Amino acid sequence: MAFSCTPRGFSCLSKIHVLFIRPETRGYTRSLHRNPIKILTSEEAKKSSRKPSLVYHDSISDPPDKKEQQRTQKNIRVKHTSLKIPKYGQVDDSTVTTKNPQSAFRSFLSSNPKKKDIINTTAKGPKSGRMTILACGEKLEVDIVTEKLIAERTLSSIIQNVKSTKARQASGKILLEGERLISDAMHAGVHAEAIFFSNLKLLTTLPLKSHTSTKLYQVNQDKIQLWSDLITSPGIMGVFDVSNLQDSNFYEHIPLTIICDNVRDPGNMGSIIRCAAAVGCKNLITTRDCVDVWDSKVLRAASGAHFRTKLTLNVDWDLIAGNFVTQDDTVLLADPCVQETSTTSHPVGGKNTLGSQLSWLERENSSKAKTVEILANGNAQLRDSSYLDEKNLRIYRNLPLPNFAYDKLNLDAASITLVIGGETHGLSSAAHKLAHDYGGLKVFIPLTNEVNSLNAGVAMGILVYELRRLFLQKKKHTSETQKK
Repeated sequence: MAFSCTPRGFSCLSKIHVLFIRPETRGYTRSLHRNPIKILTSEEAKKSSRKPSLVYHDSISDPPDKKEQQRTQKNIRVKHTSLKIPKYGQVDDSTVTTKNPQSAFRSFLSSNPKKKDIINTTAKGPKSGRMTILACGEKLEVDIVTEKLIAERTLSSIIQNVKSTKARQASGKILLEGERLISDAMHAGVHAEAIFFSNLKLLTTLPLKSHTSTKLYQVNQDKIQLWSDLITSPGIMGVFDVSNLQDSNFYEHIPLTIICDNVRDPGNMGSIIRCAAAVGCKNLITTRDCVDVWDSKVLRAASGAHFRTKLTLNVDWDLIAGNFVTQDDTVLLADPCVQETSTTSHPVGGKNTLGSQLSWLERENSSKAKTVEILANGNAQLRDSSYLDEKNLRIYRNLPLPNFAYDKLNLDAASITLVIGGETHGLSSAAHKLAHDYGGLKVFIPLTNEVNSLNAGVAMGILVYELRRLFLQKKKHTSETQKK
């Protein structure tokens, strides 16, 4: 049926002719996108072809009848008198047949030397060349895989193991993009499994001399851009193993532990990690509800700070108390929603009397909640299941804690644990229980001009540098006292 589009609508130009054809021939997959002109049955195909056919049958169509077979062999004998035609279903002993198309293609090339010289069938391994490059100001000979097909396939297979959070946690591998991140990771001693680059100049800033086992692949820029999270890819990617990060290269630190609670924004998490490394905190702990610290956005926001501070990731609240927080620590909750209740300075480390009000609750649950587990490496860890009891945690959340401004604190504690909450969900009930158990308090930053809160990364930077000032002031006072 044919139609033509006119301003007034559709007009019929011809009569309707409907042809029903029985679908007995071979079907094709949708991916081939074939549009046949006409579909013929096997009987119609035989009648329409007058020339003899050399193809007897395939895996779907029926074998020809005896008359068709005799007619075909007779026509071939007339044209080729020296050709010996075997009977249908028989195979000549001198002819080797195979069902593998690759082996048949190789045998065809072996019988045609001109074609064999032009076409290269299968390579034994990836093409790699020994090249001399300039890395960190030193000339170095490295092996680089230059065969594009092998390099692109390797990149595609590796990317699948590092793109998602579950895959990263299972494999212990991460993907870094850009010269700076890759260089920071390699200088920190993190093992680099493979580096994919588009230009040799991108390798000049990498310490390849100390990473001789790293495999180098040269890939086209468009293939790297395909897997990149950036609008314009820098042209270099690296796959690193972070399952066993060593803290031997970390610099000196202050007795400060930071716990990230419900921090789910990648930008805030990156700023917190960067600030924690800059201030020199002892340990940075993330809970289960936090964003993955190896996410690409977190890595870019931290600018290589992941490899300059100690990270303890995805820790449950029942493992934090007793394993990462000791009795000498004072817990500070950074809460932007509190109001100032005291204008006098409060000594950080002075225990409040609120713990005595909860003695009845602790006596009821202490004997059943705490258990000791022996790990596979022989170490023991304490697990307190009371931090998972939602009914009791609601009680701790509603109990008051002393609130003080950050500039009204005096440092009396040997070490401090600072808990940072997310902007959306804030501090959890388990964080409030931790503060009650260790005689903690809430600190806040005074705000003006009707500003409700600060960015979590900005607020954390103000607090930790004030705590650093107090620690250094106390250390200086202690040294002057010892000299006298």
